[in-house]
Amino acid sequence: MIDIEASLYDELARLVLAEFPDAYVSNEHVLTPPMFPAVFIEQTFSSEVDGRRDSSSGENANAIIWTANVYSNSQSGAKQECRAILSIIDERMRLYNMKRLTARPIDNAADPSIYRYVGRYTGLVDKQGNMYWR
Repeated sequence: MIDIEASLYDELARLVLAEFPDAYVSNEHVLTPPMFPAVFIEQTFSSEVDGRRDSSSGENANAIIWTANVYSNSQSGAKQECRAILSIIDERMRLYNMKRLTARPIDNAADPSIYRYVGRYTGLVDKQGNMYWR
């Protein structure tokens, strides 16, 4: 399995924290984050690309999907805060040739006082860690 999750997560987390130093950033979703804004960034899908197989029996490329969940409990400007954080992630993902599948608010039925915004990205990664649009 081609695994870039730790390195890409680490870079994205550092970028978010540089702009939002009080944010809680994790690659594992928790029901009750210790602080807000809360950002969960994780690779949510990985599948070997059949068209890139060869006789080596090793993986040459994976199709991947990354998901970023951003939460804010700001009394004023929660939507703007979530979008600002997601734009940091979005900019970096685009630099890595990832394609944004969606960026949209999601109803947070568990607690409507907390705003939630979700972004999903897709691309291909080869065994050297190079990333391509799918």
